[in-house]
Amino acid sequence: MRHYLKSLILSAAVFYIVYSFIPTISIGTNPKNILLIIGGLFVISQIINPVFSLVLLPINLITFGLISLILNGVFVYGLLRFLPDFVINPYNFHGANFQGIIIPSMNFNQITTTILVVIIITFLQKIFHLIFE
Repeated sequence: MRHYLKSLILSAAVFYIVYSFIPTISIGTNPKNILLIIGGLFVISQIINPVFSLVLLPINLITFGLISLILNGVFVYGLLRFLPDFVINPYNFHGANFQGIIIPSMNFNQITTTILVVIIITFLQKIFHLIFE
């Protein structure tokens, strides 16, 4: 039981980090939307991803575990399609400078912003899984 609670908290943390990193994500005012998003991330990370990783083991080994990226992409697409208040708008990254490392400014359209969100979700899920489990 503690494992599932920890995984649910990690799913909420992943969504919070993505939501704060990409400010053009809109989830609406209904609290049901947040519960659906966090619950969906939890179900994908705990049930669907392990099953698909096992069933598609040869493909998963060849692609170095990109099955979870595809599953998260399908999940985000499903949310965008069936949850009317959940919207990912185009994002304008103004650039950054981290101790001499310069990241130039970039403009993302709606599709590339969605892909960026999916990549960040998958990356954070993998990192949190390595750290906390």
